[in-house]
Amino acid sequence: MTTWTAPDGSEINFEQYGTSDSTKPYLLLLPGLLGAISSQWRPFLKPLAEHYQLLLVDLRGHGRSKNNASTLNITQMADDLLGVLDSLNIARLHIAGYSMGGYLGLMLAMRQPRRVATLLMHGTKFFWTTEAAAKMQQQLNPDTMAEKVPTYADQLVKDHGIRQWRTLVRQAAALTAELVENGIAERQLKNVQVPVLVSVGDRDELVLLPEAFRLSRALPQGQLLVLPNTRHPLQTVQLVPLLAMMQTFHTE
Repeated sequence: MTTWTAPDGSEINFEQYGTSDSTKPYLLLLPGLLGAISSQWRPFLKPLAEHYQLLLVDLRGHGRSKNNASTLNITQMADDLLGVLDSLNIARLHIAGYSMGGYLGLMLAMRQPRRVATLLMHGTKFFWTTEAAAKMQQQLNPDTMAEKVPTYADQLVKDHGIRQWRTLVRQAAALTAELVENGIAERQLKNVQVPVLVSVGDRDELVLLPEAFRLSRALPQGQLLVLPNTRHPLQTVQLVPLLAMMQTFHTE
């Protein structure tokens, strides 16, 4: 277990693969909200490590990363990622983020455009309305989840621990509400200077195709990829065609 310690003392867990060849570019793989690097992106590691130096980071309060704060703060989560990159002296990299991981990748691209070469945002919900956040908050109730979706609840226990998962779910619900008021505004997207591939499944329950299309068109260098027979969970994504698209897109 390798960690970086944030200013508030929170230990942020990360893993590296394929770093024996320093000539290969870096690719940061980010999990989604309530996800962990122990269970997300795993099928992609071996083929991607042939072409990239891979870095995976557990988001604050997720997986093996700690959170000494009482809430999840999206800016603090982005600061954590930059802290890890600084500690590893990574000056330039590609980013692939799933769901909230894509949102965080976008924040990094906006804050440090010279550092981010390309960004893949898969299944990322950008347009958070009051109604969408309220619906998500209803779903992110740990007691309801344990009763109605026990398999998912069991996965959260496995990823985050029996003592942590309920707290994390409540913090995640509050974070979605925070994005309505303090998230990235659509008008800010015109300032994004890096190529962005917006990827979405044709059966995604959270991110509808019109939303993904709108996001891709709002980005100056945005592109849209629609994956067939794919729902929102990352495990429904097949290696083909996404892997080939990643290898083509994430080039200098």
